[in-house]
Amino acid sequence: MRNLWKNLTQSSGAGTDSGDSSLGRDLRALGEVGAFPDLSETALVRLFNRADSRRLAPGDLLFKANSRADALYIVTSGRIALGTDACPDQEHFEPGDWICDVDLDSPGVHAATATAVTQSAALIIDARTHATLDGDLKDYLAHRARQLNLQRLWRLQRLSGALAERGECLTEALFQASTHSSGRFTETETARQLFAKVPALPVSTTLLLNKMLDERTTKNEIVDLVSMDPALTSTLLKAVNSPFYGFQHQVTSISHAIVLLGHNTVYQIIMTESMRRSLPENELFTDVHQRAIELSRLAFTLAQTVNAGKSAEVATIGILGDIGLVITELLKASNPRLKPLFDLLSSAEMGAALLRSWHLPKVLCDSLHYQRYPEFTPPERVPEEVRANVALLYLSRRFLDRLHGREPRSSTLFLDAYMAALKQSHLSETELLYSRLVPRLRANLRQLPRSLADCLTTDPDA
Repeated sequence: MRNLWKNLTQSSGAGTDSGDSSLGRDLRALGEVGAFPDLSETALVRLFNRADSRRLAPGDLLFKANSRADALYIVTSGRIALGTDACPDQEHFEPGDWICDVDLDSPGVHAATATAVTQSAALIIDARTHATLDGDLKDYLAHRARQLNLQRLWRLQRLSGALAERGECLTEALFQASTHSSGRFTETETARQLFAKVPALPVSTTLLLNKMLDERTTKNEIVDLVSMDPALTSTLLKAVNSPFYGFQHQVTSISHAIVLLGHNTVYQIIMTESMRRSLPENELFTDVHQRAIELSRLAFTLAQTVNAGKSAEVATIGILGDIGLVITELLKASNPRLKPLFDLLSSAEMGAALLRSWHLPKVLCDSLHYQRYPEFTPPERVPEEVRANVALLYLSRRFLDRLHGREPRSSTLFLDAYMAALKQSHLSETELLYSRLVPRLRANLRQLPRSLADCLTTDPDA
């Protein structure tokens, strides 16, 4: 074999660069590592007389992802990394290794980029060269490539299994860290005293809430309930005639409001205004209140768009979703020395505990309790009865940030899994927002608060 490689490096055939002594050393090394087992000396000579070679400095690209894949590569010296930009050292190829995930009879594209890690060289057998080879040599290359690809597949399967196991361990650790911080504070006497100081929703509002969550309730029943209660009527008309909705003419009756906005939007307005009465009027609450109105409307429309969950239920969760933030701030204000402790509390659990103290339906309380789970755990850890609500609220928060020109603050670690839970895995997050949700929102601009409507009429990306 040594004599063979000596002869090869002295041959003058095209592509072997016979005057390059370093290439000669590479070829001798390649023979010693058995890059071409069971191939005759005559066939090797024919192959190397036709093949090309390339030398690479560290950082040079052998090929780029998505470029045409029409060649076999055999590393003759150095080290070449194959991987995506996010993971450039996923696989490493050294002398004697083949990079051969290609069909020379039907070239495709490279899935990843190959980059030289050190001073390297590679032998190249492209489709044109391959076409000039005799049948036996073509069969040998095809058989050898299949063998090596199978070995590579087995390695990657083992690596995938190890990474999956590691991912499960990290996910569990993240879950434990994210759910442990609140402990049992919401069950303490301090928490109960705080919740007792927060006025519950008015009885009429709670009755309206339960009516809206009952699928058997008719629209006429909702209209009658609001119309017969002066407090609800006053709350609604005051909100509808505020600059927040921007109607040019005064709205003077429940029926007029329902014609303009629809009974679902009327319900959402009453709920948000009732929440305003229960919580202290401060800068934080003002922000939470405005966001709640926008989030509720967006989540309601998203539920209808993807045909998941119960839209009235999701709208209510959007209204109440950030109530725990206000409760946590109340704790900090009344106990400034314990602020570092309260910073560790889960606002989601605080909000859920407050709703429980108001004796609101379990589905609302549980939806608030699990609302932050998409940021640190897959959908399987969320109870099935509230999984759709949680997924819809998670996406709605992200969409609302995007519509306001902000980068979403929530984690995308399990974004694809929650898209799949809503049967939307065939769409990207951006496609779902701009291709499906935004057109539906624009069709009902009159029913939206002005702050959200303005985003939909001025957003350049929409």
